[in-house]
Amino acid sequence: MKALRLLLRTLLTFLFVISLAPELHAEKRIGVIMTGDVPYYGAMQDAFVAELNRRFAGVEKIEIILQRPFPDSISWSNAARKLIAFDVDLIVTYGSPATQAVIHEKSRIPLVYAGLYEPDQAGIVSKNVTGCGFKVPLSSIIRYFKRLKTVNTLGIVCSGIEEDSMRQYETMKAVAEQQNMKAVKIDIRSRADLDKLKTKKPDAVFITGSSLAHLWLEDIMSILRKEKIPTGDIFPDFPEAGVLMTLFQPPHQQGEMAAEMAAQILLGEKPANITAYTFRDTELVFNLVEARHLDISFPIHLLIEATKVIE
Repeated sequence: MKALRLLLRTLLTFLFVISLAPELHAEKRIGVIMTGDVPYYGAMQDAFVAELNRRFAGVEKIEIILQRPFPDSISWSNAARKLIAFDVDLIVTYGSPATQAVIHEKSRIPLVYAGLYEPDQAGIVSKNVTGCGFKVPLSSIIRYFKRLKTVNTLGIVCSGIEEDSMRQYETMKAVAEQQNMKAVKIDIRSRADLDKLKTKKPDAVFITGSSLAHLWLEDIMSILRKEKIPTGDIFPDFPEAGVLMTLFQPPHQQGEMAAEMAAQILLGEKPANITAYTFRDTELVFNLVEARHLDISFPIHLLIEATKVIE
């Protein structure tokens, strides 16, 4: 009798799991942290959703819970905690601060990141994390500036609360000093800090991949255009705010790869078994409309290096 009861209990348990299985797999939930309304991250998210829909079309319903925190430490942490509380199947983050905020919570929920600058230098240590990022040859921006005008001081717009932005600042500072330029740090943590742009007046300005800087890009460009200071950026100038040159990694590639990684994880693969990837291909855009405003002429040999020219 004891053996019979054990057999019946095992059979009932098996039937219970089977009856629930279709409901458990009828829908997956993905939590996404996309800081502010930064167009670069928005383009990644659009590509991510499109690729995910292509992969799961007619097979499984995917619900995406999107968090758009303001670029500060408390907002990033709150966004991470909300998604963990929702018990999502997977978290996707764009940019280093959002990624680090999720890792800091030490959740068991798998994490896929995208939009990280030099991810191998970001100090991400977790078996439950994988993703993709990009590397841009920052020295090229200084080289282009020098071909256009004399640059003795280079202003570097960064944000001290964003780890990747500060790494870009340190890299650009080192390159500028090698070129006998003075690097001027313009640390933006609040809107009031934009006034620093009015007082420092460098010969040219490089804008790091700071979420805060790109949240207020139009305000930054309004100040710099009045002073006729040329700018370089590593995020695409989607609204054409007036950035003279942009050297960036195409965001749709990262969004599509993040979707590919997410699909593998949702189908049972462990993040530790998915190799992280760094994109190194770049696009170079010159804005000739802005060049005319700045009384700058692009030499032909420089224009032919561009992927796109805004006229």
